[in-house]
Amino acid sequence: MDGNPKLAVEGQAPFYLAQGDECDVFAAACASNLPLLLKGPTGCGKTRFVAHMAARLGRPLYTVACHDDLSAADLIGRYLLKGGETVWVDGPLTRAVRQGAICYLDEVVEARKDVAVVLHPLTDDRRILPIDRTGEELQAAPGFMLVASYNPGYQNILKTLKPSTRQRFLSVEFTFPAAAHETEVVARESGLDAGIGWRCWCDLRASCAG
Repeated sequence: MDGNPKLAVEGQAPFYLAQGDECDVFAAACASNLPLLLKGPTGCGKTRFVAHMAARLGRPLYTVACHDDLSAADLIGRYLLKGGETVWVDGPLTRAVRQGAICYLDEVVEARKDVAVVLHPLTDDRRILPIDRTGEELQAAPGFMLVASYNPGYQNILKTLKPSTRQRFLSVEFTFPAAAHETEVVARESGLDAGIGWRCWCDLRASCAG
């Protein structure tokens, strides 16, 4: 989990080459307080896209890499012993809700089932986060946005996003970029010229195919 938010201005946005209108959709969802779900294969640019858009919009970004052991408490927070005292420590989702930041849950279906229950009141018109252990009911601060991603082709039947959760999100489909786009990305990120970038792309695709 990313314990501290990343904040960048537009001029420092990580490079991202749009394939369609996904940047406009993200900006519109953020302006309209709508949660966003990114669907696509691993390595197609979902995480880079979120970082790019957070920087373009000047929003703090908390990124959480979801896994089998990730529970709702990991997102919300828990009581910890500090200096002989028991103190409450917010999790990344709670900090994003308080600050009006973007919270990105990468591969959300990998998390435990109790995570979906926590997300439901944040992804409808209530935009609240109940914290049972402290008795708080947090109203999301202006600017808060929940973004989640998953790979629908990779998950087995035991790890799918329930319709009751999926229907709460505005969805964007991602695929691997076309060869020309991917070559431009390789050239831009590596600092190589387009010709060398093209050869790198071909070698990469050949090694993946083999």
